Amino acid sequence: MTNRKKLDLILEKMVELDQKITGSDQKFTGLDQKVTGLDQKVTGLDQKVTGLDQKVTGLDQKVTGLDQKVSSLERDMMEVKSDLKRLHHDDALILDEVERVHEILNSHRADKSVHTA
Repeated sequence: MTNRKKLDLILEKMVELDQKITGSDQKFTGLDQKVTGLDQKVTGLDQKVTGLDQKVTGLDQKVTGLDQKVSSLERDMMEVKSDLKRLHHDDALILDEVERVHEILNSHRADKSVHTA
């Protein structure tokens, strides 16, 4: 093989190698763009997760407030029940007293020997 042919062969191989390097460089550029795109998507997801976390924290605070209000209402209902039982008991005592007085009045009305006003 002559020197000229050897040089042509070497040149041909170098051109092929240069094309492969250029192709690899383009692939790396494409991969870099894809990684950049993925990074942007991850950043977007992170922002969404942060927003959701803030919303969950807000809901947790609202639920805590509602829980406190429900506890307060439960205490109030227990007090109302207690008051109703006491009022019912008082009403029964008053009714018993009214019936006792009514019987006394009936017995006085029936007894004509007692002074009448």
